Amino acid sequence: MPRQSGMADREPCPWRIVDDVGGAFSMGAVGGTVWHTIKGYRMSPRGGKLAGVTSAVTARAPVLGGQFAVWGGLFACCDCTLTAIRQKEDPWNAIISGAATGGILAARAGPQAMASGALVGGVLLALIEGMGIMISRAFAPPVPTAEDYQRAMQQDVTAPPTAGGLFPTGGFQMATGGGGAPPPDSMYPTDSDDGTTFRTEGSSNESGKGGSSWFPFGSS
Repeated sequence: MPRQSGMADREPCPWRIVDDVGGAFSMGAVGGTVWHTIKGYRMSPRGGKLAGVTSAVTARAPVLGGQFAVWGGLFACCDCTLTAIRQKEDPWNAIISGAATGGILAARAGPQAMASGALVGGVLLALIEGMGIMISRAFAPPVPTAEDYQRAMQQDVTAPPTAGGLFPTGGFQMATGGGGAPPPDSMYPTDSDDGTTFRTEGSSNESGKGGSSWFPFGSS
């Protein structure tokens, strides 16, 4: 079944129904807690603010959470039904499911209320899906072009590095047989604590002492 990248992180049916019901209830309960906390504080008399807030939240927040859970459950059932019928997942499933959910919830009020509820549900889900697509496209990484693939193919991943490591660029070139400046004398200490001498041939010639002093145990 083809799935678009924006819906790849959703739970598969029928586990999607349980996931949507739980998420919708949590959203409604949290939102109802915030709303009825403010409303209960404003409607309560002085001296009874805390009791009024507690009473309003415990009485109305779970009800709002249940209403959200009913909406989420109906929406998930319609979405899974459309997915099974159409054999694909795309934003049209969510838009049609939103319209069907709004119409079903308003069925007891008559055909006109059903049409209004379906229109509101379809428009709301179309806006949500449109915003999701826009956000996903805005933050998606750029698609590699043919030039990017060619540039990647031209790079030799087995080639040795030309800079960094133990040697600078010139020293590395000398070690590999290429040109470049010799490594600095500071890389080869001239004196040590035990008297052992390490010198390059050039530094020994400049000191004026006879013989080659590159030998570690001094000149012969």
